[in-house]
Amino acid sequence: MPTMEIKLRNDVVERLKRDQHLRTKLALELRRSYATIQRYVNDNSELLTTATALRIISEELGIDRSDLLEEA
Repeated sequence: MPTMEIKLRNDVVERLKRDQHLRTKLALELRRSYATIQRYVNDNSELLTTATALRIISEELGIDRSDLLEEA
């Protein structure tokens, strides 16, 4: 049985690419380097779908957590 892959919606990723403050906040909260967060965003990494990352993204962008994700 194939597994479903969950990713951030493309429009959310585009907003992350434009929001340096949000990427910095993710780096600090997730204890990752800014370059690592940038790579996660560029790759739309599943590591951006952790509970902590989703909370931060949701709060900063004003989007409900359930509206951040889509099946890839």
